[in-house]
Amino acid sequence: MQHALCVDAHSHSGRTAMPDEPILREKAREAIRSGRLPTDKPTRTFSGHSTGATCAVCRNPVRRGEMAFELEFRASHRPDMSPLIRRCHLHHRCFAAWEFERTHVARPST
Repeated sequence: MQHALCVDAHSHSGRTAMPDEPILREKAREAIRSGRLPTDKPTRTFSGHSTGATCAVCRNPVRRGEMAFELEFRASHRPDMSPLIRRCHLHHRCFAAWEFERTHVARPST
């Protein structure tokens, strides 16, 4: 049986809890700067139990059965081609950090 982390970030299964908020926010900013995650709002967002994917924010595995988010971003496409779909997986706390950073941090000028 998988044990989820409580809201207070303490694991009751003996596993190490996720890093605290300032660390997660810095990791989210780095994921945005490096291009691993965009600042755009996802086209679709799913939540549920993980299948074991790697988190796009902290780069740690989202353990199988752990609550996670899957973000779907559709890239622009030509009319004669299918849309390109990019999917990213995040821990629930990493998602919260990314969501905060993408909406509150000034976007770089292009």
